[in-house]
Amino acid sequence: MKTLARNLADVMKSLADETNLRLLGLIRLHDELCVCEFEDMLELPQPTVSRHLKTLADSGLILVRKDGRWRYYSMADCPGFVDEVIDMAIEEFKIQKQERHRKCGEK
Repeated sequence: MKTLARNLADVMKSLADETNLRLLGLIRLHDELCVCEFEDMLELPQPTVSRHLKTLADSGLILVRKDGRWRYYSMADCPGFVDEVIDMAIEEFKIQKQERHRKCGEK
């Protein structure tokens, strides 16, 4: 895994993207979400959501947990300035905790 010093440019690029900020805000509010839940909450197609989640994971901002064929995303330990940016995004974009309509692997 990259250290923040080597990864700072990637972190800053990730934080400069509105979709990434919305994803981070939702993860912060829900603790862990599956890609299909992001699709529903943001009304974005799966390939778009997956591309942004990969960018966030590659920059070290989020963690990925596999459960069978499903992937669940949660926050990684981040420096304080990242938490502050996410808090500002939650406020700016009026991101709220939403009802979860789980589809991934649930019966």
